[in-house]
This record gives sequence, C-alpha cells and structure tokens, in this order.
Amino acid sequence: MKKILFICPYPLEVAAGQRLKFEPHFAALKEHGYEVHVHSFMNLKLWNIVSKRGHTIQKIFWTFCGLFRRVFLALSLKKYDCVYIFMNVFPFGPPILEKIYISLSQKVIFDIEDDILINESGSINWLASILKSKNKAKYLISNADHIIASSPDLAKKCNAISQKKNAIFIPPTLESSRFKPKSLINPESKKTVIGWTGTFSSREYLDLVIPKLEKLAKIKNFKLLIIGNFKMQNTNIDLEVVQWNQQDEIKQLHNIDIGLYPLPKNDWVSGKSGLKALQYMAIGIVPVCTAVGNVLNFIEHGKDGILIYDDEWIDCLSQLLDDVQKRKLIGENAREKFIQCFSQEMIFKKYLSVIGE
Repeated sequence: MKKILFICPYPLEVAAGQRLKFEPHFAALKEHGYEVHVHSFMNLKLWNIVSKRGHTIQKIFWTFCGLFRRVFLALSLKKYDCVYIFMNVFPFGPPILEKIYISLSQKVIFDIEDDILINESGSINWLASILKSKNKAKYLISNADHIIASSPDLAKKCNAISQKKNAIFIPPTLESSRFKPKSLINPESKKTVIGWTGTFSSREYLDLVIPKLEKLAKIKNFKLLIIGNFKMQNTNIDLEVVQWNQQDEIKQLHNIDIGLYPLPKNDWVSGKSGLKALQYMAIGIVPVCTAVGNVLNFIEHGKDGILIYDDEWIDCLSQLLDDVQKRKLIGENAREKFIQCFSQEMIFKKYLSVIGE
C-alpha cells in the first residue's frame, strides 16, 4: 500500500481551502490503495484564537509548537511515497523547511491556493503578512514534481515560473449528496434573504458590498444573513450573523435566497477558485459575483449566475428581489452546471491522475 502524507496549515474539517478541496478525497484515496496521513501545522487551540485580538503569548507558543513538530516530521519523510504540501511547510520566514522537505521526499505535490505570489492587500493580520515570504511559494513551484493551482490563471503563472508545464488547475470539491438543492417553499411568505458565507480572512471582501446593501435597504425589503466565524453589527440593514459549524452548514446555506461573492479587481483574486460561488450553485441559489477571477470561466451571466462588471450591485439585486421566478430558474441552472462540471467523482479523477502519476 502506498503512503501519502498531507502537509496542511489548518486542522481538519475547519478551513474551506482544505475542507472543500482535497479533504473530501481521503476516503476515495484509501479505496484506491493509499494509506493517508495528515499533519496540520495549527492545532484547534491555535485555530480558535488566531482570528481574535490579543492572545499574543498563546499564539507565539502554539506557532513554535507547530514549528518543532514540522522539524521532527522531516525525519520520517522518506517513508512516504508522496508528500502533498498545501500552501507551505512553515508559514513564516525564508523557505528553509521547504528545502529540507523537498530534498528528503520521494515525490512532492505543491497545492497553491490564491495568488500568494503577490502581497494580499488589506490582510487582517498585518504582522503575519509581513513575516510571510513569497519565496516559499516560488521555491516550491520551481522544485515540486507537480503543482495543483486554484485557478487557470494561477496555473499559467506557476508554469511560467517552473518552466516544467507541471501545474494544472483543479476546482474545489463539493459533495453533491451533501450539498443538496434548497426547496423554494412559499417564497412570498417570508422576507427574501441575501447571504454571504466566509471567515475572518475574507471579511474585507464582504465589506466592499456593505455600502451598496445599505442603499438597497432604503428601497427594498430584505434580510442579510452572514455565515462566518466573526461578529458583525450594522443598524442600517436587517442583519443576522450566525457562527458557521460543519454540522449545520447545509441548513445554514439553505436559508439564503441570493448568494453574494464580492471581490476587489486586483491581481490577488486571479488565483481565487470561486469557491463561494460554487457553494451557492451547488444548493441551487443565485450566485451574484464580481466579474473577476475564475468565476468568469464557469458562470454564464443571466443563465446560471449574475456577474457584476462595474457597479450594478443595487440594480441586479433589486431585480432578483422582485422576481422569484428568475431566482428559481437561475438557481436550477446553477445546480445543473455544478452537477455537470464539478461533481466529486470527476474532480477526484484529476487528483488521482496527479498523485498516481
């Protein structure tokens, strides 16, 4: 039986970049004869405080614990047939551990999420951003055996760096049996819900559209539902914030009628996979997205989603709030697009082709 080691930043089943990307394929890998091992840099104690202010001593302590565990893990790398590195080995400083891991591993797959080759603007944790180095990603791109990118544009950029043409784009993975379409029951009997789901790290993108929603609230009756891991208040909007948890994830998403996916128009988002849009599509609701990044590759405007090219947020959302049948039709088309192009079975074949090559 072949052994594969997944090196990832976060604990299992909490971070969307892992939970809706490679984690769903663990069971299928085992069925295909792989012995799957996972090594997370963060433990749950660090994960639970990393987005909160303060806790500086605890954050430093658990960060060093993660570093020491990564150092000792290097001693056992040779026993694995494949080492799968998601994002980095250690998040800070130069690529020292990355070089050690490359030299000691039989085969390395580097999975890059978002365009970490450039600086992310407006990061919440500014100190952590300063301590991070783009050289880690560049080194892994240049030296890994295979590269999995979160968007076609990012795959092209990786291939330009490595000159090996060994980078491919693999979409996020959502289980169609779990992400079931929501039912449209008595749509006139309740207030229409505009929703957004994400974490503290992507809250800045939500803030981009809040002023538009405040203006919309003056002329339309709707509720804004935020599903995340942070608190938020706004007296200008009928707002509800619920804390995400995996057990209730689908139920929470089913409370949304229109899904928001605002993004800035910059180089950073060229590496984003469009995961939020795919989540909305999977449950059969309308994704309303900034027309940038990977959503341009899989959303057909007006048919299975809405693309915002300039500043049409208020007009587009007003039309959707007024037209239940339009929302229903676009939602059905979105679900069909998801089933045809992003099923877990199809995407697993792509992972297997890279891992087993």
